[in-house]
Amino acid sequence: MSTSVYSMFWDVGAHTSFSNNILPTIQYAVSQGMYSCQFFMGNPKSFTRQKISFEDLTASKKLMQRFPMNVFTHFPYIANLNGSVKSLAWNGDSIQDRKTSHMLRELEYELSIVSNFVFGRSGVVIHPGCYPDIDVGLDTIAKTINKINFTENGKLLLENCAGEGRKLCKDFQEIGRVFEGIDSSKKNNVGVCVDTCHIFAAGIYDLRSCDEVDRMFVDFDRYIGLDKFNLLHLNDSKTIFGSKKDRHELLGEGYIWGESFSSLIYLLNRCKENGIPMILETHSTDMLTLAQIQPNY
Repeated sequence: MSTSVYSMFWDVGAHTSFSNNILPTIQYAVSQGMYSCQFFMGNPKSFTRQKISFEDLTASKKLMQRFPMNVFTHFPYIANLNGSVKSLAWNGDSIQDRKTSHMLRELEYELSIVSNFVFGRSGVVIHPGCYPDIDVGLDTIAKTINKINFTENGKLLLENCAGEGRKLCKDFQEIGRVFEGIDSSKKNNVGVCVDTCHIFAAGIYDLRSCDEVDRMFVDFDRYIGLDKFNLLHLNDSKTIFGSKKDRHELLGEGYIWGESFSSLIYLLNRCKENGIPMILETHSTDMLTLAQIQPNY
């Protein structure tokens, strides 16, 4: 890998494989010159999270004292803060409530682990879920978040979807509605992760344009507040604008930045100005792409 990656102009890293221990995961990220990393703390298709030993946690924190890093995890894709499409949580279905409560206990554990990494930004990214009735679904997402026992510094990051099917939080208005329902005592524990592929595929912001990047930031501040913009998932899109399909592509090989990197560089600089870390979810070769287009300084 090019040595220029070790002096990356932007605060960027990548989704990294997890070997049941945090220390080797962080060590790999450091060796690749990353300032931020993300990983699954267990099977992405199971709520059961990998239990982290005190020794692993202590060693990881010690390493990050030397190499400060933003550490994010991604909660399993199967999570649904609404309960399920067929049965709403907290609505009288005791079986569904037990399932949702089990999910929340595992989420609380993951939040408690990640909250230890205070050397940069940290958080647990989650897809909020789906439900056929948008208003009811958004209200239930907030109600479920209000049941989470957050540890100090614990941060849950709601990720926007691509607008597919019955998934919720496709735009900043919907995410803002969720925040309206979150208890004031818990709002500091909740932020947002914006995925560029999702927002493009949802047909909301055409990120091929610098003006559209600006509009995205303006709308985020209007509906949510820029202080909640805690992470950007930096992904190109395999599908066209407005396709409503979640298909990530390598930077420069998709429909967003396949023809030009101008708006990508503009977006990278806007994130740098606002102190927003970025995570690549496609492939480590994207780090080389960014190293090649960064300015000489």
